[in-house]
Amino acid sequence: MRKIPLNECTFGEDEIQAAIAVLRSGHLTMGSQCEAFENRFARELGVRNALFVNSGSSANLLAAFALVNPALQGHCPPGGEVIVPAVTWSTTIWPIVQAGLTPVLVDSDPQTFQMDLQQVKAAIGPKTVGICPVHVLGNAVPMIALQALAKQHDLWLIEDTCEALGTRHAGKDVGTFGDIGTFSFYFSHHITTIEGGMVVTDNDELAELMRCLRAHGWTRQMKGRAAMEAKHPEIDPRFLFVNTGFNLRATEINAAFGLKQIEKLRTFNKTRIRNAEFWNKEFATLIQTGYFRPMQPTEGTESTWFGYPIICKDIELRKQLGAHLEKNGIETRPVICGNLARQPAFKMIPHRIVGALKGADEIMDCGLFWGSHPVMNENDLSYVANTVKGFFKA
Repeated sequence: MRKIPLNECTFGEDEIQAAIAVLRSGHLTMGSQCEAFENRFARELGVRNALFVNSGSSANLLAAFALVNPALQGHCPPGGEVIVPAVTWSTTIWPIVQAGLTPVLVDSDPQTFQMDLQQVKAAIGPKTVGICPVHVLGNAVPMIALQALAKQHDLWLIEDTCEALGTRHAGKDVGTFGDIGTFSFYFSHHITTIEGGMVVTDNDELAELMRCLRAHGWTRQMKGRAAMEAKHPEIDPRFLFVNTGFNLRATEINAAFGLKQIEKLRTFNKTRIRNAEFWNKEFATLIQTGYFRPMQPTEGTESTWFGYPIICKDIELRKQLGAHLEKNGIETRPVICGNLARQPAFKMIPHRIVGALKGADEIMDCGLFWGSHPVMNENDLSYVANTVKGFFKA
């Protein structure tokens, strides 16, 4: 029996030596390495501003609190509603609540696993201030149509891209369509900085505000710090606080990892795509028979397949297939949090639900995924394929 984990180490001696060099330098907190990684990431995605933080969850937190901050022109009022998909990760939604906004859950398409744009349209009301599309498991929300909808209703657009770094849609990287894009570099994600995340924006005002909020509300990392500090000559500029804030900073070690990993991103993603294409071909008969179907890439999208997600024909088959895979050493997961409206935490959270969320329920009840990572070799791919086909005696 082989062991097929959800993910394996994608870093090697390059990253290890880069981390050791940082330790030997004695400069460990946010500095030149972090700035270099931000600049490199911004070039990779073609955006004006990239801000490195200590996790993808923190990236979402920073984005939400920037949008409600009184220093931002057109900031969101307390109680404003943000439309989110029912199928997402918890820390897409918790920051929205923590920032004093109300999440409005809409259904997800069980074919693509992405938020349903027809339900987004139905959800827009007088209190709506923003839309937060989530690019689930390496696929993409149809962003051209969503961009137009946000513009039509003058709504903020925040893209949670934590599971889809490098996914291309309509000729662009996802995460670059909205006012803000967020990314995660957790161990199992498209690249890793051990822990870490990034916020990107082409809005310079937003970027400057988030630099302030990221670190205590002081001026130290702000691009326009000199002008601001000149207004307060009586206060030591090293400790000038002009807003509220957090400590969401990453370390120089995280950035050193990131600088090595970002160079490998496109190669990593090609392998993820190869894995999915192999399995799609191997499972063609099972798919046609209707036992299960894999995630369908959104039209115009080159999905980067954060895992290999499938929808089984019913809940019983999902349970039995999942148990069979685990018994044979193939690690599986449900499709992130499933329908979040069914999670007990939502009993404590003010929120609104639009529609019956039938697609989200199908994804939760009948969906699972296993790993599709860059370290997989042909023997791993074949073992998974044969194990699945063995279950169906195909």
